[in-house]
Amino acid sequence: MIEVFEKIELLLPWEKCSGGLETELRNEVSPDHFLYGVEAVPVARRIDNDDVLFFLPAHEKPLAVVHLTWSGKQDAHSDFPRTILFSSLEDWIENCLKLDHKEFEN
Repeated sequence: MIEVFEKIELLLPWEKCSGGLETELRNEVSPDHFLYGVEAVPVARRIDNDDVLFFLPAHEKPLAVVHLTWSGKQDAHSDFPRTILFSSLEDWIENCLKLDHKEFEN
């Protein structure tokens, strides 16, 4: 699936990104967060906030939009960083990318 992101044309406010953001994700998720210990590959990020789209190769829902806090440390609450899972690329496009683009353009 990661190869698909190399070919997809993203809509603003999303842009492609490369590595490094997985380190911040690992720093922020606590052992109680459902992404703790899960392999996550950053593939896109919003240019207007701290949302990052991660590919989760071994997860039943392979895409996650995570709002990084940039605290550099684990949050005491398992709800943070805020995370929304998507079941497929099509799910993310319809329920995130297109909606974010419409909101961004207005």
